[in-house]
Amino acid sequence: MKVTIIRSISIIGLLLTFASCSTESNEETDSAVNDTYLVDNNYSYSDIELEVARLINDYRVSQGLNPLEKINHISNVSEDHDQYMIANNTLSHALFAQREDNLKATLGAVTVGENVAYNYATAQSVVMAWLNSASHKSNIEGNYTHFGIAIRANAEGKMYFTNMFIRK
Repeated sequence: MKVTIIRSISIIGLLLTFASCSTESNEETDSAVNDTYLVDNNYSYSDIELEVARLINDYRVSQGLNPLEKINHISNVSEDHDQYMIANNTLSHALFAQREDNLKATLGAVTVGENVAYNYATAQSVVMAWLNSASHKSNIEGNYTHFGIAIRANAEGKMYFTNMFIRK
């Protein structure tokens, strides 16, 4: 019985050793990640999205921080999250790790942050709500270089906001 268990453990250990040392599987994984996250630079900003971006940058500058540059790909990733929240009728940071991986793989992001909101009528009201929340304010004041914003309305016209930040 001991011989069978030891033999089984040895075979499993050997298989794991060979699998983890295979350069072919690593190359395939890297290729799959790159194919999964293609940069999408096409994005058309609405007036309210541009206003949110301006208000965030105005606030940052008033605090002695650098203004952030918009990157369309970040706004596309943010828009996808808005669509997810609308489809699931929820406000959440669900699947944040996937969005973070996307921005790291496609844009070389070192750090990623995210603010979400729901049911604000104006750019001013959502930015003020974020600034009145310690965790959201921390993102707005964070050590970031770029950002993206997307705002989408559900069937009832209530708006979902996703604002993502990265540092390159």
